[in-house]
Amino acid sequence: MRTPKSLPLSKLYKACRAKDFNFEDTRQIPPLDTFIGQQRAEEALQFGTAVNRKGYNIFAVGHAGLGKRTMIRRFLEKRAEQMEPPSDWLYLHDFANSRKPWAVRLPCGLGKVFKEDLQELLLDLKQAIPAAFDNEGFFERAEKIKDHFADQQSTALKALSQEGGELGLKLILQTPGGYSFVPADEEDQPMDAGEFAKLDDATRKDFREKIEDMEKKLRLSLRALAQLEKESRQEQLRLNEEVTDDAIQEGLQVLKDKYLDYPRIQQYLEALYQDIQDNVTIFLEDEDDESEAVASVSPDKRIPTRYQVNLLVSHADREMAPVIEEALPTHNNIVGHVENVTYQGTVATDFSLIRPGALHRANGGFLVLDAERLLSQPYAWEGLKLALRTGSLRIDTLERQLSLSGSVSLEPEPIPLDCTVALLGDYELLHALQEQDSEFVELFKVVAEFETEMPRTSPNQKLYARLIASMASREALLPFAPSAVMRIVEEAARMAEHQDKLSLNAADLNHLLREADYIATRELLPKVEAEHIREALASRRRRAGRYPEHVLESIRDDFIMISTSGNKIGQVNGLTVVGSHDFLHGQPSRITARVHYGHGEVLDIERSVHMGGSMHSKGVMILTGYLCGLFGAEDSLPLDASIVFEQSYGGVDGDSASLGELICLFSAMAEVPVAQNLAVTGSINQLGEVQPIGGVNEKIEGFFEVCQARGLTGDQGVIIPKQNTAQLMLREEVREAVEAGQFNIWAVSQVEEAIQLMLGIPAGKLSSTGKWPKNTLYGKIAARLDRLREKDSDSKESDKAGSST
Repeated sequence: MRTPKSLPLSKLYKACRAKDFNFEDTRQIPPLDTFIGQQRAEEALQFGTAVNRKGYNIFAVGHAGLGKRTMIRRFLEKRAEQMEPPSDWLYLHDFANSRKPWAVRLPCGLGKVFKEDLQELLLDLKQAIPAAFDNEGFFERAEKIKDHFADQQSTALKALSQEGGELGLKLILQTPGGYSFVPADEEDQPMDAGEFAKLDDATRKDFREKIEDMEKKLRLSLRALAQLEKESRQEQLRLNEEVTDDAIQEGLQVLKDKYLDYPRIQQYLEALYQDIQDNVTIFLEDEDDESEAVASVSPDKRIPTRYQVNLLVSHADREMAPVIEEALPTHNNIVGHVENVTYQGTVATDFSLIRPGALHRANGGFLVLDAERLLSQPYAWEGLKLALRTGSLRIDTLERQLSLSGSVSLEPEPIPLDCTVALLGDYELLHALQEQDSEFVELFKVVAEFETEMPRTSPNQKLYARLIASMASREALLPFAPSAVMRIVEEAARMAEHQDKLSLNAADLNHLLREADYIATRELLPKVEAEHIREALASRRRRAGRYPEHVLESIRDDFIMISTSGNKIGQVNGLTVVGSHDFLHGQPSRITARVHYGHGEVLDIERSVHMGGSMHSKGVMILTGYLCGLFGAEDSLPLDASIVFEQSYGGVDGDSASLGELICLFSAMAEVPVAQNLAVTGSINQLGEVQPIGGVNEKIEGFFEVCQARGLTGDQGVIIPKQNTAQLMLREEVREAVEAGQFNIWAVSQVEEAIQLMLGIPAGKLSSTGKWPKNTLYGKIAARLDRLREKDSDSKESDKAGSST
């Protein structure tokens, strides 16, 4: 097999063509008004918002930073523009049962008008009713009723008094409202007990009989007077009702006529009329029969709370369906709640303290929620599911639902729910909900998947330029020159880890635009150019470069032992990637292998000390399988090996080092040294094929920095899987070194190609007789294994002979 050639400069980076960016700056580019690269998600959103059926809510899934929230809001707002604004909802006091307020629907904007109309009527009544009772006509009629009863009472009592006087009795008022007859003396004054006791028995008996007889007449008369008093009060009430009716009927009839098409309003106005008649003193005495606790928070203390309108949701200023996003999705903020008021030790509530939730505000439109935040709030998820499952909004206190409070609360009428909910989350959360919550799949039937990247075609690059223009305009940034846009597109390809793809991470793109704008603005320039993009990227690396610089310094000072020259048996430069979610960097890591007489086992030291992840252990097992397939298909392997990442203290995972580990193991088995001026990355399968890995750019750049720090020699370089060639978007300093012949990158597809490069000898090809050529790597390994097998056989024969003796 011929030694692979290093990759040409053209394979290391895919630059933009200037002809695809024919404009002076981004001000000339029309801003983007649609999704970019998210056709699948857009189709799902169109479907989810068009199917007005129970359960067709949306779960928008994708990695953080894709701009899901922004795109979904824009889509839903555009969809909402095609829809009519929904109805207003208000709660009214139920005069028959104050615990169960009425939920009333009115057309958009009419709820606010009704509240104002009713408020105006009641304020008028606050003036009109007292005025109606404060005039001569009312006083004359009321006085006439009072005088008529007084005359009848006086006549009846006078007749009884006269009759009793003829019998020697006196009618006296003993208690408030209580009359009785007593004996009278010669001066017609009530006889006291002493005088009465001096009378003879016959006289006393005669008085008692007379008193008893008159008391019977008195009781009959008082009963008749009580009936007359009742009739007088009823006549007074009829007068009050007549006066009240004259005061309120005109204004009330205006409201009835205005809301003639709304039966529930008509029903309420009738109940309101009757309640005012029954409680007219509220208007006359300027006090409310409600508790002071509720009155203290009444929105308009001039009007009794029971007569006010709780306008729960109004869309008076809206011309389309609502799109609501709840940033703090607690149970109360989602489904609403009933507030309590504590005032001077009294806890109270009424219908005016019913508060809407996000579902009320979004009813008739769309609600956007962050799934993780929602699930982190106690009972919020259950409250949302209940509303979606029942199709209604039932407001209740959470304490009462959980039986934590024995106090009496309200039971407002439920409100029908017609709302599409869009949850935002990642794949891990989506899968957890699908597996652990059976209701989730019934309530969120539409999954909108957001892509992380899109193809890097010429039309898509132009769309990307429009995306940059939109962001710059929205953020009020400087315009971006074509060179800057081209450099951003190239960086987007690097972020996507593919020459022919573009990252759709809007957050990262936005950060880059802002940082480049800052640099250009600081230099008082009118536009952002390519050099500002480069400086922004370099500045970002510097800010996050403390750890990489520390590692490089440790390698330079040999605290971390990495060889970049010479040849060593059983030692290979592997490549790893470390860092945070927004900044990754590569660094070399020494892999060593030792072999000894044994039984064909490969010891993964990282796994043995619980510092290796499952993927790394799998990679070691795969290379063990490949090794056994090569040299142990027909005979046992009389050899054990150990492999380790030297000076690795933070754990190792992934299988991208399995190619390097295999080369290291082969070197130790054949006792053939490995070139230390090379580093290698790549995973393998059991067929000896090299498989692609992640972080290829960072890994190459990490080894390049070490070589550069020690001095580039021209023979240094990195071996990568051939499939990763399409992912190369290397930094400018690496490309310049390659162009100058100071650094190299090779791409391999088979283990044998990497052997040729790193060990300097061919791997070897099995002959027709089943033998490996002697001057090949596999030939050397086979020869060593044969020697060990012979030694093993001789040892067994010797042991057998000894036991026979």
